[in-house]
Amino acid sequence: MSAALVLTPGQKTTVLDPYTRGGEMLAAAYRYIEDARGTVYGDTLDGRLQAVASLYLLHLGVRPKLTSTRSDRWPPDRELSVDVVLTNPPFNMSDAPGPGRRTGNWPYGAPPQGNDNFAWVQHVLGALVLGGRAVVVMPVKAGNSVNVAEREIRRALVRSGAAECVITLPSHLFSATPVPVSLWILRRVERPVGDDVLFVDAQELGTKVRRRRVLRDTDCDAITTVVRPWLDEEQGPDGEDYTARAADRGLSAVVVARTVIMADDGCPLRPAYYLGGGNYGAAPGAAQLREAGEKAAEHTDALRLLERRWVGTGNGYRTGAGPGGWNEAVLEDLCEIRPGPSYTRLPAEARTADAGTPLVFPQDLVGGKIAEEPQNRVPWLTAERFKKFELLPNDIVCVRTGAQQQPALVSGPQAGWLLSSNVTRLRVRPNAEIDPLYLHAYLGLRYAREWMSHRAAATAAPSLSSAALGHLPVRFPPIGRQRQCVNLLGELGQRADAYASYASALGRLRAELAEHLLHGSVEPL
Repeated sequence: MSAALVLTPGQKTTVLDPYTRGGEMLAAAYRYIEDARGTVYGDTLDGRLQAVASLYLLHLGVRPKLTSTRSDRWPPDRELSVDVVLTNPPFNMSDAPGPGRRTGNWPYGAPPQGNDNFAWVQHVLGALVLGGRAVVVMPVKAGNSVNVAEREIRRALVRSGAAECVITLPSHLFSATPVPVSLWILRRVERPVGDDVLFVDAQELGTKVRRRRVLRDTDCDAITTVVRPWLDEEQGPDGEDYTARAADRGLSAVVVARTVIMADDGCPLRPAYYLGGGNYGAAPGAAQLREAGEKAAEHTDALRLLERRWVGTGNGYRTGAGPGGWNEAVLEDLCEIRPGPSYTRLPAEARTADAGTPLVFPQDLVGGKIAEEPQNRVPWLTAERFKKFELLPNDIVCVRTGAQQQPALVSGPQAGWLLSSNVTRLRVRPNAEIDPLYLHAYLGLRYAREWMSHRAAATAAPSLSSAALGHLPVRFPPIGRQRQCVNLLGELGQRADAYASYASALGRLRAELAEHLLHGSVEPL
């Protein structure tokens, strides 16, 4: 999304990320301007990160120009100026090595010791050509921090016209930190181009995936549709166009005069301050309430259809005669059992949280499924060496080291992901007369899970060997009956998921309705 806000497809552009991490920002920029063959530059903390980012970008066909800034994070003069900066620097900390504060160039004011948030802002602006733009990921609290030095730097940014737009994003976007963040869009100018700053609140966007929120393409498009015309100076009278355009897309936006911002002692650069989050009486947005009502209605309709289908099947089960005549085998006769690679072959330093092939760990096994957003990955080139540990649809993943929990079934989108050292893969043999979905359900039984727990080696971290797991007895009926069992359990699972989604939708509708009812913008019938 950062790339879409400030880059133009087909326009040759130089792009810099001064805190390159795994190379994600530069990859996004390159994809956006690929036809124009712009040049991407990056600064990294050390040689190891430089190598990781280089490999990732080269895998995508990008030839980056990366350098290490370990000796001096804040050089007083850069030899290179670029058109665009995209970066996600570290938050609320100071890890700058070398002379740092003594050699830095701080035209907007010296940042406080111990917190580099506003050092990064000025470093980014100093790297731009005149008229160049930057998108910087900043902690939300940087917009209204009470530190005197930071307050004065904000005032200088507004006074000079360098601050163009601030966008508050949903919380829990990053797995490594729950810190809520904003995007600050900055521009290097000699004098202010406009008289106003655009503030956008996008906190309600995104979809919850486990403990994170994920921005989908539609969410990113909604933000870009509101912000990009502002940056392109398609300004309507008093900013009403942007407010209305944002409301239509589930966002809140307001255009605030620079003089109004500077009149406040704290010179806040936080959308909530101007959109009612800090001042009682601002009307809540109608778009969020409308969307919450529509979602609740959609879930109601889906539940009706599921319940109709369930009643039509006569509830799907009756008293049985017991498992007499069923087959029984041990797990190793039914499956290929493959433990993940040893820790020495795939150590922690080989992993990355940013880009590459996902690694599946025990904590990623949730409710019989694998989490959509794993926290650990390995670079793609590394993953090529571990092909025999990759996952295919209908594989089953069990805990190898750690507390036993319900095994997870691999779905289509997870094909090609890799086992970590702490899990084991089960793949049903082609000639085995057992359905993978039936086996997955069987391994989730209390009996099977207790069997595995009791046979895990009692060490500091319980460990279940492949040999021990292979002796697990499995009882199963003919294949047709297996599939009937799986279908019935699947129907119940769909109903449970539908009710959970319905409850979530009702919760959101209630929260949105409370904002309006207690503000007076709507009233009960």
